[in-house]
Amino acid sequence: MTTTIYVVTEGATERIVGKVLHERGILSGKAQPRPPQWRGMSGREGFNQVMQSLTNELLPTLCASGKQERLLLVFDQDDAATPQDRANLINQALSLQLQPYNPQQYDNLFMHDDPSLRVMLHVSNATILGITRKDFDGYLLMLLQGQNKPNLVQHLAKVQAASNTLLYKAEQAIPQLMQQNGIPWTHAKSWLYAYITVFHYRQSHVWFAEEIVQHADAQDLRHVFSSLIAAWEALI
Repeated sequence: MTTTIYVVTEGATERIVGKVLHERGILSGKAQPRPPQWRGMSGREGFNQVMQSLTNELLPTLCASGKQERLLLVFDQDDAATPQDRANLINQALSLQLQPYNPQQYDNLFMHDDPSLRVMLHVSNATILGITRKDFDGYLLMLLQGQNKPNLVQHLAKVQAASNTLLYKAEQAIPQLMQQNGIPWTHAKSWLYAYITVFHYRQSHVWFAEEIVQHADAQDLRHVFSSLIAAWEALI
């Protein structure tokens, strides 16, 4: 029997990446996401808007279903000191009892489990050298800067130039220029846009993220998204 997992994320990037991970079998096909195809729950984005939507709409519906529903939450750590601090805020906002899940292996997973609802919270906390803010976009940078990056360049770049040249511009030249001008990166997304600019990629960062995950090595995806995979498996 296939498990249904309701999926709520802070933004569109997480949803499109999750969709591709599921299509590629990185996230087990023993469970299916709802809404289908990882579409947004509503037209609203952002932490406060999603909290309000969960409190007023989805959580009451799930708890009243008469069976134990499954819910995956994916939120950024942002500027919180630790994933636990972010989980505490979400606990308070949603009146849940999220507790650390497998803390020996993961510091960013939390579970709420009662007869009507099992919730897994994934606090996205990718660590990127020089960037203090921890979020989901950092996972994409980890893939772009991993050992298989030359292969990714071949698929992502829309300009004819050597892979090493493009990578140097995105990885070193632009960041150094920003640093020299006193405005270093503070968000992983800013660095993603450096890649988008250098590669002459003509769509949004969301579609850029989709193509990164579509063409990344499966082993790299399992490593980078190991905590998200664990959260998914815990709901099956």
